[in-house]
Amino acid sequence: MSLALAQLLPHRAPMQWLNALTSCTETTATATACFGENDFAVADGKVIETALVECVAQTVAAALGQRAQAGGGKTGMAANGMLVAVSNFKIQSRPSAGKTLHIEVREVRRLGLMLLIAGTISCDGQTVANGELSLYA
Repeated sequence: MSLALAQLLPHRAPMQWLNALTSCTETTATATACFGENDFAVADGKVIETALVECVAQTVAAALGQRAQAGGGKTGMAANGMLVAVSNFKIQSRPSAGKTLHIEVREVRRLGLMLLIAGTISCDGQTVANGELSLYA
């Protein structure tokens, strides 16, 4: 894990799956992830479905941390974030281990501490998963 991600995410190995936060604005963020053949989130050479959902959640967490750091936060980690719901999440295919995943998230709506996010994961130029997450953040 890069030093930057260590300052943005509360996650640590073996649950920290992002390789990099590649962009971050006030309402969007992108990140990359790559799973190894021996990662526990890989079965039969393919990334498991729940790991794809978690990659979207970790991208949101990293973006919130980046925004907190830009606002003068000590570590940059967003406090007390929690995934509360997954809706309309569709898995088109399970990417193979060793492939780079590109994760894009976009804030759809914020109501107080509740945040609705739309996320898309692509691999080799093809969408492999997309859907919405509700987070307490």
